[in-house]
Amino acid sequence: MNAILTLLDLTTLTLGRALAVLGTTVGLALAITLTYWFTHRRMALKSSIMMTILLMGPIAGIVVLVVGNSLARAVSIGGGIALIRYRYTMNDPRDLIYLFLSLAIGMACGVGAIGYAAVATLVVCLLLILANLLGFDRLRNRMLKLKVTVPEDINYVGMFESVLKEYCKTWTLEKVKTTEYGTLIDLHYHVRLKDMKQQKAFIDGIRCLNGNLAVVLSETADDRGLE
Repeated sequence: MNAILTLLDLTTLTLGRALAVLGTTVGLALAITLTYWFTHRRMALKSSIMMTILLMGPIAGIVVLVVGNSLARAVSIGGGIALIRYRYTMNDPRDLIYLFLSLAIGMACGVGAIGYAAVATLVVCLLLILANLLGFDRLRNRMLKLKVTVPEDINYVGMFESVLKEYCKTWTLEKVKTTEYGTLIDLHYHVRLKDMKQQKAFIDGIRCLNGNLAVVLSETADDRGLE
């Protein structure tokens, strides 16, 4: 077992050792990508996330190999990476697990810990697959995000209490925002419905009170804010 976790000697970088590191990183990144595909097969797959998972590991391995023990190289590469600005917003925090895992195995392979990277990938991927098969990653907290638009000249306080009491277990008014140059008001709620099958009836009840203006009901998570 200890032999598996032995570090590969990269003090003298040769073509064979570099190919061993990069080949292992690509293989493990591919395994993580396939795990992502398997666990998200019932959802809308994001090709951009899959490509990022597949390429992040090998790129991290290349960076670590190039840096080695040189502080000057690390500073130079860090300055180059700092020029890149990321504008992508992660909609599902669970995707970060796969991205960080790919990054971690790339770094581990880059320092020569190939065996450790393989064992870590195997353990984490098996946990992710097991969680998916047991349905842990599909548990819903039934929290929904509700946005109701009302006219500016209306008193919205308590306006929707009757409908909310009829269809919701809990509800919280999170934010009030004016739109259309102050002529409309958007009310942002977090709600938990008594019966998810009554979404249409719930929306119809809200529309009868807000003058048939826009009503948006969407899924959210407890740790996600309203936009």
